[in-house]
Amino acid sequence: MASTPVNTSYKWCANCVWWAGPRTFNAFFGRAEIFDLHAKGKCMNRKGYWNLETNWLTTCNGFEFHSVIKH
Repeated sequence: MASTPVNTSYKWCANCVWWAGPRTFNAFFGRAEIFDLHAKGKCMNRKGYWNLETNWLTTCNGFEFHSVIKH
C-alpha cells in the first residue's frame, strides 16, 4: 500500500506531536506519511481536542510540530 506524504508547512494533526493516529515518519525527508486519506486518531493534548477523535487534516490552537517534522 502506498503512503501519502503530509505537507510539512501546515499545522495539521498528522504533523502534531499530540495526535495518536495511524501514521509513519520518514526521518530522511522529515515528514509524516499516512496510508489512509480518511485516517482519524485521538488528540492527546489537553489544550486541543483532548480525547476526541480527529481527522488528520484537523487544526487547533494546541498544535505542536512533531520533532521529526522539518518545517
